Amino acid sequence: MKKQIFIVIQSIIFVSACSSPGERELASGGYEYLDVKETKEELNVPKDLAEPNLSGIYALPTLKNENKSELMGEEITISSPRLVLPLVAGTHVEEGSQTAQINFDQINDSKPLNTTIWDKVLSYLEKNDIGVDSFDRENNILITDWVISQTETSSSWYEFSDKYVEHAKKFKLALDIAPHGRTASLTNEVVEYINDSGESNMASLNPINKRNNEVNFLNYIIAEYDFDVRLAQTQRINMIREGFKSSLGFNADGDSAYMIDAKYNNAWPRLLLVLRKMNFDVIDLDQSSGIMFVVYNGEDEGFFTRLFGTDALPLEQDTYRIFVSRAGAKTSVTLKDDESVTLDLDTVTGIFPTFKELMASDNLDI
Repeated sequence: MKKQIFIVIQSIIFVSACSSPGERELASGGYEYLDVKETKEELNVPKDLAEPNLSGIYALPTLKNENKSELMGEEITISSPRLVLPLVAGTHVEEGSQTAQINFDQINDSKPLNTTIWDKVLSYLEKNDIGVDSFDRENNILITDWVISQTETSSSWYEFSDKYVEHAKKFKLALDIAPHGRTASLTNEVVEYINDSGESNMASLNPINKRNNEVNFLNYIIAEYDFDVRLAQTQRINMIREGFKSSLGFNADGDSAYMIDAKYNNAWPRLLLVLRKMNFDVIDLDQSSGIMFVVYNGEDEGFFTRLFGTDALPLEQDTYRIFVSRAGAKTSVTLKDDESVTLDLDTVTGIFPTFKELMASDNLDI
């Protein structure tokens, strides 16, 4: 019994060891068809029989010399083609595209789109110790220094150590910006290649491997971009939850206002939480123009609100308008009535203690 188990284990090891990562990408079986010569024998019809009508519907087309592919036999891989992954919000790929390319749509106006993309590309190169051979920012073309990669090779079944060969590549990243500057496409291309023999020979890199390398490298950059976006979003959410300091001041028009120590895009969602806690209902808003139409409902009469809530505001139950504006690194909030007249200083000052406390509260509960 033990002998049979040992034989089975040996067989499993032998079969599994005979298939290297490279071999698993090749079609199984032999390649005898490569040695078959093309025959052009015509149909031999006896003299006493009429020749059949030949339609030629199944005839193979004649290829021009420049269209003949050298990818035959072991040069053809059966693995799935590499696909560009549009992970970042606002990115997409063109269906059927044969190049390693991704398209960007601008969804954040804090920086120009081309600046954002190049910052992410340079960040990825720096984090992975990849040098820059040349960078023409005016023409939006960057060529990397040598990128070293390792590929596992076939080894004997009885060898328990893996063997690897090194390849070196230089990539050309080109950014095409639309005239309006809000869309762009980033393309990646291998421009130099050193094979495992240390020879600089682009011809030894077949089209399939070339595209796989181009797509893989572009996907690494996209993944880094996506990680940075998600990290920034998480940090922004945490910052908004922690709250911001505020003070009394004046807006750009000289009206009394609350000055929040936060940038506009961070102060806006936090203000919505604070207004809800202060018992305002937002009935309409436009973040691009910085205006909110709100209704003040007065003091909430619920038991838990009276027990734990804030004091009533010195404000009539009515409809109001709130104007939010950028003020450098800060954000101004101006309270006005339904006729867009700024509230008097006593009312603004009387509301401020409640506003200040809620704006700075950590993990504001609504």
